Amino acid sequence: MRTFTSIIVLLFYIACSNTNHAKELYNKALTRYANKDFEGASTLCLESIKKADLSDSYLLLAKIYFFTNNSNFEKTIEKYIRLTDSSQGYILYARWFIRNQKQDLAIRYLEKALLHSPNDPVALYLLGTIQYTNKQYDDAIITFHRAFANYFPLMQIHRQLQEIYSEIHLPERAAKHQAILEAIKQFDDSTNGE
Repeated sequence: MRTFTSIIVLLFYIACSNTNHAKELYNKALTRYANKDFEGASTLCLESIKKADLSDSYLLLAKIYFFTNNSNFEKTIEKYIRLTDSSQGYILYARWFIRNQKQDLAIRYLEKALLHSPNDPVALYLLGTIQYTNKQYDDAIITFHRAFANYFPLMQIHRQLQEIYSEIHLPERAAKHQAILEAIKQFDDSTNGE
């Protein structure tokens, strides 16, 4: 019995050691990613994943594959989603489908993201943009309003609403969102460098 306990303790120690080393590799990958060294970051992520199945490493690797249009993106993001079932993974996958002109799949993944995080402004913005592109103006207006209620300074939301209201001949509402855009820009300009 004592041998069995010793083996369990040893395995636990090795697992913890691997996880700590995997986290160190992930942190180094983050630094490389921040410096736009995508090749170095992806290599470190893959090493991190070999040490331990860190979901953060899969997400960072999926982002790298997304930005470099790597064919391993889908396999990697699907693994991340299986590990976490998080809205962040669903949103990134939806962005991939938007890029690849697969709006139905993008909508499905945005809806999954919104089931997890009903007020996520990025998911709402992306869904609203698809609705706007499909000329579903009423749905787009509702979705964009939900988005800016959760993250008011997201300029793209107000830009889209300004365009929709102009297209459907509601100039007062278009002017309101144009004024909001200008106010956000002035605020951003005045706080640059702080």
